[in-house]
Amino acid sequence: RLGMVKPFLDTYYNTVASHFDHETGTFWEHYFRLSPHKTHEESNFLMETRNMLWQEDGNTLYLFRVIPRAWMEDGKEIVLDSVRSYFGELSVRMTSKYGKIEAEIDCPSEYRPGTVVIRMPHPDGLKAVTVSGGQYDAEKETVEIRDFNGHSTVSLIF
Repeated sequence: RLGMVKPFLDTYYNTVASHFDHETGTFWEHYFRLSPHKTHEESNFLMETRNMLWQEDGNTLYLFRVIPRAWMEDGKEIVLDSVRSYFGELSVRMTSKYGKIEAEIDCPSEYRPGTVVIRMPHPDGLKAVTVSGGQYDAEKETVEIRDFNGHSTVSLIF
């Protein structure tokens, strides 16, 4: 919730690597492998992955708040297809090509958020020179879309 990308990713990947059972594809309950196949650890993995991709806070939807910047290397794409949020069904497609990162956001529900904040980090940490579709915050690498109407396209050129 604080948007602290590096601490979140360190915790996320260290926890997954140490708890994951490669034989069964499930998670151990403890680091010392006392009791395997615990639903709590599996649901925690799913919730932390969800938090990495989308989070709700009041009337605001946060997208890709703590994704690794390497996920936005040239030619890569993140797709959320009809996932469920507190605001109803949500679809997002964010692509990176030739120095441009673009995101298309759809949330057609009558309960859609009032504001959407999407983090669009450049893999090399560059700041955008051209922004369309919302208010850009270079420090946080985010674009804020106020008065979200259910569909938006955001584009950053570096």
